[in-house]
Amino acid sequence: MNESISMPQWWLALTKVLCEAEPDEALHLRLSRFHGQVPFQLFHLWQADVVMPMLGEALPEHQQALLVLQSLHQRAALGVIGRQGEWRAALKPVLLALYRKAYAYDAAYAKAHASAMTYGLAPANSAMIAEHFGDADAFAEYYAQLNTEAAATAFALAHASANAEVSARAFADDDADTCAQICGASVRVYVGARAQTDEQRNAVFNQLAAGLERSLATLQSRSTGERHE
Repeated sequence: MNESISMPQWWLALTKVLCEAEPDEALHLRLSRFHGQVPFQLFHLWQADVVMPMLGEALPEHQQALLVLQSLHQRAALGVIGRQGEWRAALKPVLLALYRKAYAYDAAYAKAHASAMTYGLAPANSAMIAEHFGDADAFAEYYAQLNTEAAATAFALAHASANAEVSARAFADDDADTCAQICGASVRVYVGARAQTDEQRNAVFNQLAAGLERSLATLQSRSTGERHE
């Protein structure tokens, strides 16, 4: 059976990014066996039961915003779809926090600091640096912090605004095809907010993938009336 024909696009996009951490493709094989048994409600169930609790660990100061978004996903998993405005209002603060945390702050700071040091140590700038900052180190720290904070804020705002708008429209319209366009990017920002090293990233990918399997089993149990342990 041709997987690209039998499986919905949102599932293919989601499992593709989740399987990036599995070089032996064992996880991909497990997830690809569910031919034709993945209704879009599964995405909301996975968000509510797996993604939101995981993000709560990454964003402990944003618990209330996460609970609001989790509630919308829980309702959608039961077939009660929120309005676009509800989704947008719930998604925006969570995505802002996620993209801000996922921004490669340390690397951007180091680059800005190195650039500022080069400028501050240039003979032509020595008098100005001494007058306003004292020395090149002080200037570099000031510039790097100012530059990196501005870049991180702009990055988070731009990406969160775009993602929130597309996601809100997709969820309100129960539009799985539109969700397929952004679910991969969403997973990557979840991982970026939770992990710094390759090992940590792989662990988070695997945690999300294992949770997707559990959510699918839960949904299947609901449909058959069976109890899933």
